[in-house]
Amino acid sequence: LAEVGLEICTPAYLEILQNAGLRSMGNRVFFAPGMVDEYVDEMRRLIQGWRPAPDSPEDQHRRDDGRITMFASSYSLYVHDLDSGEVVPYTTERLVDMTKFIDSLAEEGVGGAPPGIPRDVPPDLQPIAQYRIAARYARQGATPVDPTSPRTARFIMEMAQVMGHPVRGLPVYIPTPLRLGGESLDVVMACLDQLDHISVSSMPSTGTTAPIHPFGGLALACAELIGGMIAVKILTGKPVTFYANIFPSDLREGSMVFGSPENRLYQMLGSDFNRFYGWQPGQAPDNIHVMAKLPNCQSAAEKAAIMSLGAFLGARHFSCAGTLSLDEIFSPEQLLVDCEIRDWVQRGLQGVWMGEEAVDDWLAEIRAGVQGGFMACDSTLDHYRAHTWYPRWFARGAIGPWMSQGQPTLSKRLHAEVRRRIAAHHFELDSDRRRALDAIYSAAEKAISAL
Repeated sequence: LAEVGLEICTPAYLEILQNAGLRSMGNRVFFAPGMVDEYVDEMRRLIQGWRPAPDSPEDQHRRDDGRITMFASSYSLYVHDLDSGEVVPYTTERLVDMTKFIDSLAEEGVGGAPPGIPRDVPPDLQPIAQYRIAARYARQGATPVDPTSPRTARFIMEMAQVMGHPVRGLPVYIPTPLRLGGESLDVVMACLDQLDHISVSSMPSTGTTAPIHPFGGLALACAELIGGMIAVKILTGKPVTFYANIFPSDLREGSMVFGSPENRLYQMLGSDFNRFYGWQPGQAPDNIHVMAKLPNCQSAAEKAAIMSLGAFLGARHFSCAGTLSLDEIFSPEQLLVDCEIRDWVQRGLQGVWMGEEAVDDWLAEIRAGVQGGFMACDSTLDHYRAHTWYPRWFARGAIGPWMSQGQPTLSKRLHAEVRRRIAAHHFELDSDRRRALDAIYSAAEKAISAL
């Protein structure tokens, strides 16, 4: 930061930083080591103040109850269409159906509405359309999506107020390497009077936008995030935090690679590394991003590997369920497979109950089983479910019944379940809030058409 500095992409912001006393050369600003230490210490104190008191309701809520939950991404631009089998752009109609499907799984530990972005509305209107759909058709849809345009951000803020979830914090995304600017910063500046906190984050990719060695990648990540934190604090006067991460890339593909062992290792490295900056130690890998484009052997294998590793290391909340191609595609079929994987892993976490205390006389129990078969024993019938998890969708039967049924495929059964859940969906937002959201949406449409 003292030698290379941070590029400021917006001249007006550069002028503010220069007037605040930062040394500059061209469009880059530089930060003295003492300033870096001062702002990092301030962030540590801020994070420390966020920690719940021991045994407080917040602390008890954070404790591990063993239950695994999952969330879909809201960034998908495409959806896996069950009728054609193809990946197609999200439309409003398709997003409504997929939001209903997500809502049907709400009581089974699945969240993340809306699971995509409608492509048939103007870009500035897309997050507003997302939020309106999520709020209308999903019980967890009250949580707002991030605004993406400073021209329409206020409409998201108004909707969030209607839904009782006011937006108090927003992210600034650093366009790595070592730059500050873009729409996320402009959105924050447009909403400043409503914000209590701002976070900065970046996605340096080893070997492409960052050094290939993790040591250098983390050094770059911290530099651009600390520089971004200081600059955003000067520009806004608000509390700002950062969390450093690095991401692997494959030079054969020229892109970041999710679902890889390197991504798992880097996520674990970042969790441990950020303890230095005041964050509580993270539990384990907790996102199930993969690069597969369709629900298939690759997507299932990688998601199962990630979830098993993460859960047995302590993770209980997994993001990007049902999501493919990083977070570009949502697949309802994949989400049901992910639920089955989750339940498999959940059973594994429970461990083995030896059952010694369940039978008074083990000699008599074994004698009865030898004579009449253990399947008929009361202990078997009483405790079968306690010992054996039975999948909802994965097949366990013998080959004979399967062949006599016409060799049914898992995919066809999952497609039928998706359609059943969408058809049976019943939740809809109350009329007062629905009318309020519709009015805000209409105002946003008029504002965009006037641009």
